[in-house]
Amino acid sequence: MPSLHSGIDFVAYDRDGRVVLLAEAKTRLGTSGDWAARLRRNMLSHGTLPWAKYFLIATPERMYLWRQERSNPADVPPEFTIDAANVFRPYFQKLHQEPSKIGPEAFELLVLTWLTDIARSGEYKLKQEPSSVWLSELTGSLQQARIEMNPMQ
Repeated sequence: MPSLHSGIDFVAYDRDGRVVLLAEAKTRLGTSGDWAARLRRNMLSHGTLPWAKYFLIATPERMYLWRQERSNPADVPPEFTIDAANVFRPYFQKLHQEPSKIGPEAFELLVLTWLTDIARSGEYKLKQEPSSVWLSELTGSLQQARIEMNPMQ
């Protein structure tokens, strides 16, 4: 079923068809939590994005995640930030790409592959580090999810 959501790179639907994750992939380097919060605020204020339990912004260096509550203001900082280099390293290696040189389309495909691996694997393996707790939670929510890339753009 095609999505009616535009302005977001990825939408993940749970087994019941509910939106569980909105995700954006950006190749920008040197990002910060403030930058991510501004990007999220702008996307939420200018688009017709559905409510989702999670909102993720992925860059080659960092991932920013919000567990969204319906009453959360759009300009709150991310709840979790992790070093994306560790998570994405195997994907960059498979593509024979350097994180600092990857183009936007290739990075979107990398993030799609990562999300799809989580949804299909049933047991995405994480290298345990203190900041990976949120990634483990997200992984559980994405089991058997259907991922759409650039819906209706």
